[in-house]
Amino acid sequence: MGRDAAAREAGRLVVAALLVALAQAGMIALAPALAEEARAGAAEVLGFVALGLLGGAAWFAAIGPLERLAGHVAPAAPGQVAPPAAAHAAPRVAGNVAPPAEAHSPPPADGHVAPLAAGHPADGHSAPAAPGRVPPPAAAAHLVLLVALAFGLGLRLAWLGTPVALDTDALRYLWDGGLAAHGVWPWAAPPAAGLPPGLGEAAAALHERLPFAELRTIYPGTAQAAFLLAHRIAPWEVLGLRLVMLGAELAALPLLAALLRRAGLPAIRVAVWWCCPLLPVAMTNAAHVDALLPPLLLGALLATLSARGMLAGLLLGLAAGVKLWPVLLAPLLARRLPRRAWAGAAAGFGLAAAATLGPLLATLAAPDAGLRAFAAGWAANNAPLAWAQAAFGPGVDGVVRPVLALAGAAVALAVAAGAPGGPAGLLRGALLVAAATFYLSPAQFPWYAAWFLPFAAALGCRALLLPAVLLPLYHAFFALRGLGLGAVFAHGIAAIHLTGVLLMLVLPRLGGRDASRPGGSR
Repeated sequence: MGRDAAAREAGRLVVAALLVALAQAGMIALAPALAEEARAGAAEVLGFVALGLLGGAAWFAAIGPLERLAGHVAPAAPGQVAPPAAAHAAPRVAGNVAPPAEAHSPPPADGHVAPLAAGHPADGHSAPAAPGRVPPPAAAAHLVLLVALAFGLGLRLAWLGTPVALDTDALRYLWDGGLAAHGVWPWAAPPAAGLPPGLGEAAAALHERLPFAELRTIYPGTAQAAFLLAHRIAPWEVLGLRLVMLGAELAALPLLAALLRRAGLPAIRVAVWWCCPLLPVAMTNAAHVDALLPPLLLGALLATLSARGMLAGLLLGLAAGVKLWPVLLAPLLARRLPRRAWAGAAAGFGLAAAATLGPLLATLAAPDAGLRAFAAGWAANNAPLAWAQAAFGPGVDGVVRPVLALAGAAVALAVAAGAPGGPAGLLRGALLVAAATFYLSPAQFPWYAAWFLPFAAALGCRALLLPAVLLPLYHAFFALRGLGLGAVFAHGIAAIHLTGVLLMLVLPRLGGRDASRPGGSR
């Protein structure tokens, strides 16, 4: 890249960074007005949404300039992921996954398409570097990466002292962590059963504000351990939760970098994930427990690649102790592990799952079980499900939910059976399973995007990075509900994030760029 081109890319990055920072600053300024969902004004909520969309769009537009400035990719056509140059080269795919050639895994046969994505492996041949392009010195590329990482950290630190905006999940995290710290089994009874003695005034005040107090906790053991740690750091305060979730995100950075190195993918893609402006809002401000998943899942993938079955199973079991869905990755990891590692993997997973899931699953028979209530009736930000309910009545849930669960299991098995080997193949399989789980889930909250965003960033899958731009629309629900327009959200606005993904997957095919065919048209 010449000096003039580098200057232009740097200018674009500076503008994008300023827009992201200004959008986040505006959201932080609005946070005090949004601390109580029921009292949040429509204007403030919609302003929060607009700023979230602005920051997300600026981040999305900066991905290409960031990669090019770091010296890893040549300019790409609109809607395409540009290939890294030289040693980092990878096939260019129409807006979707662009893994590198893998010496140990041949490309799939013509027409073989993994589920739920149009951007599957193209040919296994590296694209040539742009004519006349000279990669920048390694030091310059490292500087770009370090600046981007510092920027992402700054975004998170800015949210540490803010009120939680339009979210109440952290209240239950605080409650469960406080119970455990005082020797009370958090799965024993719902908060509505009464305030245990000896918890203090802060606990009494929190008890009055707890959402879904009639239900037992829905969170399994790994999540509960994080809540307990947060309570030890800052009793009954959301700051402790924020520091734990920030620590988890920081732990994911070297793991993602290691996976990128193993797969021969650009290191700058760590910064693509880290600088996503959805994450500081969801993982720092709201302190969602989903922040624990990236380090555990990335670690499980690395252990799988190293044939360390016991460690891979243990980490996957701990991930299932945050949210249940990572059990769907077990077939993929088992398929990639050598047979000699299966026994250790099964033992590690069994031990971790028994410890983290056992106490939660033991509550399922109780009429006030939170997990059963969630599985049977929770739905959010899912327009297709709302359309089905409107067309066939609420009773359709009893049919749709089991079908969705079976579809998720089928996707997991199909991906395990069909994904190519090697680091990028494993990343691609994890991306497909995680994204399919999200889009088959009746509840599609913005923070659930943490399940697949690290994999999408690693593979340069723009179609599955786009949800991070569009999911802030979820918060419009709070404004529209207050205006009596809840149906507008459920049947219209909630469809936008899925529609955006589908368009990015389908339109390149309509334009003659079939990413599923080796050597297909670009």
